[in-house]
Amino acid sequence: MNHRLAQEVCNIVKQELKGRGLSYGDLANALELSEVSVKRLLNNAQPMSIQRLINICQLIEYPLSKLLEKAERNVHAIPLFTAKQDSAFYELPALFTFWSELAEHKSVDDIAHSYDLDPASVHIYLRKLEKAGLISLELNNQCTLLVPGHTAFEQGAKYSEFFTARVLSGLQQRVIDIPIDDDQAFLISLKAELTQQEFQEINKKLEEWMFNLLRESQELRSREGFKVKPYTFGFMGAQGAFHDALPKIERLTDL
Repeated sequence: MNHRLAQEVCNIVKQELKGRGLSYGDLANALELSEVSVKRLLNNAQPMSIQRLINICQLIEYPLSKLLEKAERNVHAIPLFTAKQDSAFYELPALFTFWSELAEHKSVDDIAHSYDLDPASVHIYLRKLEKAGLISLELNNQCTLLVPGHTAFEQGAKYSEFFTARVLSGLQQRVIDIPIDDDQAFLISLKAELTQQEFQEINKKLEEWMFNLLRESQELRSREGFKVKPYTFGFMGAQGAFHDALPKIERLTDL
């Protein structure tokens, strides 16, 4: 079981324990382990055997097959910011910048130095991120992300509309009139006759492809040694014919 899947299994088990009113102590007694050992298991700090996982499933009355299926589905689902997190970013756009820097594995000290932030400002940003449920704040400004770096905004989110407009505006300027020898940008445009179902399938495939690309690009261990640069993608599609009318066919007088 890979790390991300194991972590998600632990998250689901903790949710089920809480939903059933069971404590770590209850689980420790059932497994004949210390409470410290149980906490380590459920924080994915040490490997959990299949037999131990079966025992846990029996205690919480949750089929192992269902647990693994749900964990697999959650791992590949697109995580979304909550309405509360969206509002926090919208009310203070710089908060999203701060969170994005943390998501790119920069330390709080590095961020403070890059943006010339005083300690009071750093404290305010961190507290706002903690209040929004985006980080877990620890001693000496150490923090842990509570949502993955590839988290997306839900359709209709306030901050994403503001942010996306700026991104697409900059991207549009970059991809219009691309020189023939420029292989660092592309622009593809087409009009196709599709059913509503076909259109939705294309939308879903593009969304999944972009999400997987984003998630894979953040797997730093597997990409160690590769030279990477930032690339921006923006795919659009809507019902309607937005192309200008084709040139009128006129009579020719000369060959």
